[in-house]
Amino acid sequence: MLNLNPEQWVQLYADDMLRYALFRIRDQNVCEDLVQDTFLAALKGKDGFKGNSSEKTWLWSILKNKIIDAIRKQGKENLTYDFFEKDIIDDFFGSDQASNGHWKSEQVPKESSNSALEKLLQKEYIQTLRFCIAKLKEPQRLILQEKYFNETSSDEICKDIGLSKSNYWVIMHRINLQLRKCLETNWFTI
Repeated sequence: MLNLNPEQWVQLYADDMLRYALFRIRDQNVCEDLVQDTFLAALKGKDGFKGNSSEKTWLWSILKNKIIDAIRKQGKENLTYDFFEKDIIDDFFGSDQASNGHWKSEQVPKESSNSALEKLLQKEYIQTLRFCIAKLKEPQRLILQEKYFNETSSDEICKDIGLSKSNYWVIMHRINLQLRKCLETNWFTI
């Protein structure tokens, strides 16, 4: 039990761990349970702590695994795209044989008159982007956050969540389309 202080874990880490979990799962009760489960698992496994990392890093890695397990328990059925899958595909891509599934000419992405940096700096845009991300289903939001906010590699995300690479890229493509549609609806028109 090198450098572990279990009696201080709740005071030192519980609030930050709860915020971390809430950023990924957004269900207060589930997140509180995950933090509690993390502390219990750490207590049970304290003899296995070798001191190769800090106590905090060790606890966070346990929590991250608990979060991934919770998302897996939700099942891959939550990765279905009934949200507006058919509508979004029909909105952006041609369905006739001549278009061969390519972008509709009026939907091809165009450069905005403002730079991307200017839009990101605008508070309203950031709020709208957060709103759109919040509309994603739980596994989709986690994948997006891990990829772009935590800069987790695609291979690691696939391994953690149990996805094939092709399924991962389909999910990322659909996330991007959903975010684009939401931003167009709620922020700007391209």
